[in-house]
Amino acid sequence: MHEYAYVSSWPIVDRKLGSVSAVALDGDGNVVIFHRGSHVWQLSSFDTENRYQEATGGPIAQQTVLKFNRNTGELLQQWGENLFYMPHGLTVDHEQNYWLTDVALHQVFKFDLNHSTTEPVLTLGTRFEPGNDAYHYCKPTAVAVLKSGEFFVADGYCNGRIVKYSAEGIPLLSWGRNSFVLTRSFTLPSGLPVPASFFAIPHALALVPDRDLLCVADREQGRVQCFHTRNGTFHSQYSSPEIGSRLFSVKYISSDGGLLYTINGPQFVLNPVPVGGHIIEMASGNVIGRFQPNNPKHAFSNPHELAVTDDGSEVYVAELDPQMVHKFRRISPPLPGPTGSTTNPVKPATSVTRNEGENTPENGRYAGAPGMNSALTAGSIGIFSIVSTLIVTSLLVILMARVICFRTGQGSSSRVDEVPLRNMGDDES
Repeated sequence: MHEYAYVSSWPIVDRKLGSVSAVALDGDGNVVIFHRGSHVWQLSSFDTENRYQEATGGPIAQQTVLKFNRNTGELLQQWGENLFYMPHGLTVDHEQNYWLTDVALHQVFKFDLNHSTTEPVLTLGTRFEPGNDAYHYCKPTAVAVLKSGEFFVADGYCNGRIVKYSAEGIPLLSWGRNSFVLTRSFTLPSGLPVPASFFAIPHALALVPDRDLLCVADREQGRVQCFHTRNGTFHSQYSSPEIGSRLFSVKYISSDGGLLYTINGPQFVLNPVPVGGHIIEMASGNVIGRFQPNNPKHAFSNPHELAVTDDGSEVYVAELDPQMVHKFRRISPPLPGPTGSTTNPVKPATSVTRNEGENTPENGRYAGAPGMNSALTAGSIGIFSIVSTLIVTSLLVILMARVICFRTGQGSSSRVDEVPLRNMGDDES
């Protein structure tokens, strides 16, 4: 079971962010976010042909790409002003190139920051023109890049397909079909599951390099689908009632035999599951951990994307509304599993997330509270043992009370996030 603490004072923000659509880690371990500044995705933003309706207002004037120190939260770099209209996806590849998608422009951009922060070295798609051929996208969402330089584009809200390219940007193959109930142009048999390779918004991508797989967050079908990177054939699928019907992002780490980190979103059903992060063990498909702010001031509302360090020690979640990025830090190693693995496949009965710096649950109670060391009982214990146990318990309670009083006397540092909040008009959909 993976246990995470919520770090509520990260990052240091000196401005009003727009909807944070993406978060990624660069090769130096810094955290990069992509946000929408003053632009808001509303129902009126696109017409029925998926053409952006607010282009005359110009691009976002604010810097949309911000890089922060992972440890201190200090702002290290900012760029991206007067370039984008509706930011969506962000990937930093193994060569430190930045790949960004813009759903209003229907384009994908590759930036080499050593070359320029204003001129991309590669642009795919046709500006403001939606389409479904080799030279057009329709609201592309995400990019994933192989070590070979070949890359994948998730396309996206309208086309429901994955396109693979050579390192030079030449299309190699594509697969997928749009099955989103609001936009698909065909019918599916009633009562049967949606077939593999059908996507209801392929929303985020994750590479599984040790298995040569590409995993796709199939957003409106609440599942992760994984495919062979060589030819796009279906490999496996992951879903869970704990995640629900909408799954916004997925990331992979090779630790503990392979783990998928996911983030869901608001559920449009009668009995919705909570919005939060879930960790899936690839070998079993079990949910073996969760991460979610316990502080109601920072509760998930519309999380959109996530990033995970290679060792799983930290998780970052980008949120549309409130406009912020969340940080979680792992505070305990995985428990040993029954077969000698480092992961316990038993699903945790309660949330394993806790607030850093506060009393935290241990076996359903809170550490530091009086009465944690209760008297041991057994059917055949002797009088002497009972008396001894009571004496030891009393001493421990007294000692714990002294520790609590000492800590209270030192004062506590209650950290408050300084990120300003703003309500969006509509949920991105």
